[in-house]
Amino acid sequence: MLSYNWIMAEKNQLIATTYAGLEDVLARELVGLGADEVQTLRRAVGFTGNTEMIYRANYALRTALRILVPVKTFKVLQVDDLYHQALKIRWEDYFDNDQTFAVQGTVFSDLFRNSMFASLKLKDAIVDRFRRISNKRPSVRADNPDVVINLHLAGDSCTISLDSSGESLHKRGYRTGTHEAPVSEVLAAGLLKLSGWNSDESLTDPMCGSGTILIEAAMMAKNILPGEIGRAYAFQHWKNYRSDLFEEIKKQNTRRQPAFILYGSDHSRKSVDLASRNAVKSMTDDLIRFEVVDFRSLGKKPDSSFIIFNPPYGERLNPGDEAFYSMIGERLKHAFTGSEAWIISTNSCFKTIGLRPARKIPLLNGALECSFRKFELYQGSRKGNSAPSLPSA
Repeated sequence: MLSYNWIMAEKNQLIATTYAGLEDVLARELVGLGADEVQTLRRAVGFTGNTEMIYRANYALRTALRILVPVKTFKVLQVDDLYHQALKIRWEDYFDNDQTFAVQGTVFSDLFRNSMFASLKLKDAIVDRFRRISNKRPSVRADNPDVVINLHLAGDSCTISLDSSGESLHKRGYRTGTHEAPVSEVLAAGLLKLSGWNSDESLTDPMCGSGTILIEAAMMAKNILPGEIGRAYAFQHWKNYRSDLFEEIKKQNTRRQPAFILYGSDHSRKSVDLASRNAVKSMTDDLIRFEVVDFRSLGKKPDSSFIIFNPPYGERLNPGDEAFYSMIGERLKHAFTGSEAWIISTNSCFKTIGLRPARKIPLLNGALECSFRKFELYQGSRKGNSAPSLPSA
């Protein structure tokens, strides 16, 4: 179990969670931040780091959802084991009884009916611990609690962690309204990194929706870190929070001003207006040029040969709309020759696009199993023949 001075240790065992398929991308980000002992897990990456790394990972990582600090790992052989082990944790070292807390659980165990039942056991142990030592108890608060406790129970193995992030890190703080099906900020950043886009060239999103992919690209190009837009973190409510250290981390980043423009378009005026407002909030509006135009009539920008987009699929695509993807393939083939296009969609939608992918990467977008595919839009064959090189998949 971590002692009271755990936060001052040279190295703590830490876990960064992410979406399935982005583990390697997140691992590379962590190595770039200076994390040690980086190891990919299932929908997560394990690493070690000190207090500064906890703060910096929250502030700077683009493809992480949460940064967890494991407090205790133990076996659960019967239901009450969870309560008794959690009762031994010195919760009073981490927060006070006048603060609010919440428990978030992920449970895969035959001992517990559901994650809520296990979370209630942990909640009861925390409350009873405070009652024993002070005759007072912290309040449970589902929305915006001061402290978030993470419970992960798989089989008989249980890990209880402090969630240093609080709200998911995909909530950068630049969304100004709602959109029908916005891609997550973390997934958007992950798509850009998976595609190999190097932050030093223009790109086009021809179905930009609320602008998330473009905004994440512009933030990378300008070196605006996710935490710079303005949000709070759970670690700021911990008893041993070091505001001076966090302020120093904030001052260390240096922004860039690229010499190129990113292009975004959508057939919906409402979506483009929302994307424009989001870009202003994210301090990237000077780098993105939005326009209202249907993809069917969109042409290639002279200075932009990299295309990435998230067309409608799943519930956003009506039965019988297979012709929509056929249109996408035809438009890419004839209007964007010489470009490289990356598209995320479902495997069933890709069946009618009429293009052969150069690469396929399996991903999840929410509960939907998706594929992120690269298409090289050559004129003629790659060997110089006049025959087309883009047969139907």
